[in-house]
Amino acid sequence: MLLCALGLFTYICVKKIRQLPAPPGPRGLPIIGNALQLPREHAWLAFAEWAKVYGPVMSLSAMGSSIVVLSSREAISDLLEKRGATYSDRPLAIMAGELARFRDYTAFMPYCDRHRYSRKLIFGMINAHKLPELRAIQEAKTAEFLSRLTHTPQDFRAHAHWLVAAIVLQMTYGLTAGGSDDPYVLAMEEFMVDLSEITAPGAYLVDALPFLKYLPEWLPGASFKTRAREVRESLASIETKLYLVTRAQLDRGDATSSFVADFLNDHETTAEEIRVCQEVSTTLYGGACSAPLRPFESTISALLSFILIMAQQPHIQRKAQEEVDAVVGGRPPKCSDRECMPYLEAVIKEVFRCNPVLPIALPHQVLCEDVYAGYRIPAGATVFANTWAILHDPELYPLPDEVIPERYLDSTDESINIDPRDFAFGYGRRACPGRIFAEDTLFIAAASLVAAFDISDALPLKGEEIEYSGGIISHPKDFTCTITPRKLP
Repeated sequence: MLLCALGLFTYICVKKIRQLPAPPGPRGLPIIGNALQLPREHAWLAFAEWAKVYGPVMSLSAMGSSIVVLSSREAISDLLEKRGATYSDRPLAIMAGELARFRDYTAFMPYCDRHRYSRKLIFGMINAHKLPELRAIQEAKTAEFLSRLTHTPQDFRAHAHWLVAAIVLQMTYGLTAGGSDDPYVLAMEEFMVDLSEITAPGAYLVDALPFLKYLPEWLPGASFKTRAREVRESLASIETKLYLVTRAQLDRGDATSSFVADFLNDHETTAEEIRVCQEVSTTLYGGACSAPLRPFESTISALLSFILIMAQQPHIQRKAQEEVDAVVGGRPPKCSDRECMPYLEAVIKEVFRCNPVLPIALPHQVLCEDVYAGYRIPAGATVFANTWAILHDPELYPLPDEVIPERYLDSTDESINIDPRDFAFGYGRRACPGRIFAEDTLFIAAASLVAAFDISDALPLKGEEIEYSGGIISHPKDFTCTITPRKLP
């Protein structure tokens, strides 16, 4: 009797849930749903406009798949953080995850024991005990970055890429990067381009029509399979080469401390452990840790945004320079100076808020059916968090379209002007484990830049205004500016 009663109760509850409506959203077409309405670029802007009509929890459909878009701080906190056990899976992207095999790397893994183990290893590398060692690398590479910038300031974009790549190669493999044409630096940049391309929403039809993955590669129209194979083979090649270089250093006895060297010293070198080492080191190297997609590419984009703001807002630059000069005098800035530079910290917060690197967080997937605010969210639904909408909400950030570092210094109301980095690095159990690394790298680069240079005259290479790219990672499109050494008294 008890089992019958329990079964009946469960049936009634499930039936009631199934009768609940889905969150509101724009009307779609039969079969394909909203597939034709989903924008391929600047999707966060369209989602923000729709949220004004349909509310902060909105539903869409595409080829039978359910999509939920969250556009408020409360909804994101309630679902992605407080209900993390339900909302921590990743949808399987056929092109990127399956065909290119990015599902082997932490950002694209399903929520499982392997994912948790990978994150544990990454946290083990980027933690409080490792910070002095990592900061020494960051400061040394930043000094080299300034030297390169002094000689060829017009190549600031290439130097920004070099800086982050050099830090990552040193901390992950114990390797010293050469110039901007270093093969490992170029390979990292190629990997970033490949990943951004094949993860772009709507870029490949196979993601909407999964049965296409069974087409033979030689068939006309199946060129996506050739592209996936090229990316997969390129990544496997660089992954193996970098691992073997560090392995050889260990065998010779001249390896320096790095993730790979420390891992191999601390673990049995079984085939499985070697595979885990290669996957996690490639995750670090390619920066695919978690949301935001790539803490290292995020750092590059944020650094370029910082340079742009300095060039466009000379009064902000002067105030930052005055603060840095007062703290460091004639010595180079250090990561430990962060607490003494509240204004520069506020500027960096505005960099993350005004143009977030990942305007829409990497998608989560619902593991089991859920109910929120009277709406039914089905198992398997893909959930997007519109970070841009939160960071431009005038109730949270008054005058959201203006660059105002003082908003974080003058506010006494803790419910507004929240640190944007709390949203910029992902949510819940998928939050980026590399946040502290990204923050430190950007701080030391920004402090060193304003201490050493004056930045001015930002101009677009094309068009009348400097625009931001509209893909999954948003960064300033190509621009020029004048970077000159400061003339200090």
